[in-house]
Amino acid sequence: MTQKTGGSLYNVIAINGSPNRDRGNTAQILNPFLEGMREAGADVNLYYTEDLTINSCKGDLSCYILTPGRCIHDDDMTWLLPRINEADVLVMASPVYTYGLTGPLKILLDRMFPPVLPSIGDRTCTRRVVLVSNCGQWDMDMFDPLLVQMTAWCRHANMTFAGALLRPHGPVLKEMIGRGLPVTDVPEAAKEAGRQLIKEGAISREVLDTISRPLLPKDRYMQMLAQAGLQK
Repeated sequence: MTQKTGGSLYNVIAINGSPNRDRGNTAQILNPFLEGMREAGADVNLYYTEDLTINSCKGDLSCYILTPGRCIHDDDMTWLLPRINEADVLVMASPVYTYGLTGPLKILLDRMFPPVLPSIGDRTCTRRVVLVSNCGQWDMDMFDPLLVQMTAWCRHANMTFAGALLRPHGPVLKEMIGRGLPVTDVPEAAKEAGRQLIKEGAISREVLDTISRPLLPKDRYMQMLAQAGLQK
């Protein structure tokens, strides 16, 4: 992805669906990723679902039949959707909740129904979508249902799924960084992913694998979870 004609910046909209905002485990990957995009010259705007009022989709197709392109709800999607529609890159960030997105982020996704988002169906749309996700389980297959959903959504919305920054057994990352353990390559890789996406239009497999790499043996992690549960 090269610089736009006329020197204008690439427009990035990121939405963090974690209820813990920038204090959560998802932010440990999302924030350096966005920082890398800023360093590469992108204009980045970050929103939190916790700050947004977004009503659930009613599924009555009013935005398609009665008022084409306009939802029956008058809430924060009224101003957010036009900003999303102008974005070159859309970043959806969420911890895994029951094999999927958090509830508020899923509602937001539902409200991006094709008739409401003008560029959907436009074959000239070049928007890239990136998923950033964290989960508390060890195994990478915990992300599989979420990946299926996001790739299918991008395909039907005529957007390019540019990759996923996935962090399994994420809760230990912040603690290990705080203890000075050798895991700083993970957030550094997230920052590099942001730079690569803006400068090259893609993220290398090597960088994505570093973000997802094991931080400690599975049995040790499960032991830590059990100990934490006993202390509550």
